[in-house]
Amino acid sequence: MQSNILNSIGIGDIDLGIWVILSVFSLILIIILIVICIKNNKKIKALSSRIDDLTSGKGGESLEEELDQIIEDNKNLLKECSKNSQDIDNIFGRLKSVYQKMGIVRYDAYEQLGGEMSAVVVLLDEEDNGVLINNVYSTEGGYVYTREIENGKCKHELGDEEKEALAKALK
Repeated sequence: MQSNILNSIGIGDIDLGIWVILSVFSLILIIILIVICIKNNKKIKALSSRIDDLTSGKGGESLEEELDQIIEDNKNLLKECSKNSQDIDNIFGRLKSVYQKMGIVRYDAYEQLGGEMSAVVVLLDEEDNGVLINNVYSTEGGYVYTREIENGKCKHELGDEEKEALAKALK
């Protein structure tokens, strides 16, 4: 069978059986493609439904609004965390100069008195700077002496009880 249309495009010499086979094959291929499109359309509808569920949220709130709120909350938390870190650094800096170490020794300044009414108190900061307070009790009255401590040492000669209290504070 000769066709003017097929001859004009240069394929008029092809056998009719081959045309039938090509047509059937094309028809089967078209049916397969239609089935695949229907399956994909169902998947797209299911995904679209899931996206709608995600974006509708509770109370009409969308997912985008919730994400925006979470991002804003995160920014606020980061600001607060930064401020807290600065406050903590400030507190630690101030704590270095606060008296943190203490040594106390009670003793009898005079043998005839008894009761260990005299006492030495040493107060030191983190860098072992501070004060030594010595309260000497006697029958005539009490006397208080102070000495400055720098880097765990005193410029003046210390008595035995004062050395003991300083050693306790330095431990």
